[in-house]
Amino acid sequence: MTIDNLFAAMTDPNRRKLLETLRGGRRSAGELAARFAISPPAVSQHLRVLLDAGLVGVEKRKTSRIYYLRKEGFSELQGYLDSFWDDRLWLPKSLAEEEVRSSRD
Repeated sequence: MTIDNLFAAMTDPNRRKLLETLRGGRRSAGELAARFAISPPAVSQHLRVLLDAGLVGVEKRKTSRIYYLRKEGFSELQGYLDSFWDDRLWLPKSLAEEEVRSSRD
């Protein structure tokens, strides 16, 4: 999965709401569809995009599909975002703080 696919999957507000709902725990497709003002087939399409992106997983139970968040799916996104906050970004802050401490002494 590429970072572009992850961002594309998360751009839709309905998909973000699905992710936020699943943050509260596993839900069946029917439970998820009941929370949205869009049709159940549209909810299923959004879930498919999230599933393809690896952000959610699905477990089949008899006639139900139970969806859940996949922590592993968010690890690539987390790593990408963390790459913007390496030590080099903190260097100017550290230098400025050192200058303030020196001026007080």
